[in-house]
Amino acid sequence: MKGNAPVVVAEFTNSRDAAIAAGMLENNGIACHVMDDAMSTLYGAGATWAPVRLYVAEADAGRAADLLREHGDN
Repeated sequence: MKGNAPVVVAEFTNSRDAAIAAGMLENNGIACHVMDDAMSTLYGAGATWAPVRLYVAEADAGRAADLLREHGDN
């Protein structure tokens, strides 16, 4: 049985793309959060050298991955 533990469902090179994907998931009823390392950007100006990760509950991971694939956000 899958639980509510957070799992990484996607990784992005910038916070903007991660936020767009997170909004799409939330609009489809999937709670999520974006975790980035602010220190991995150069003055917050663009792509990072560390991935920006999108987390969902383990129970929602399969559906979230399907939605991300359908929308080209994976």
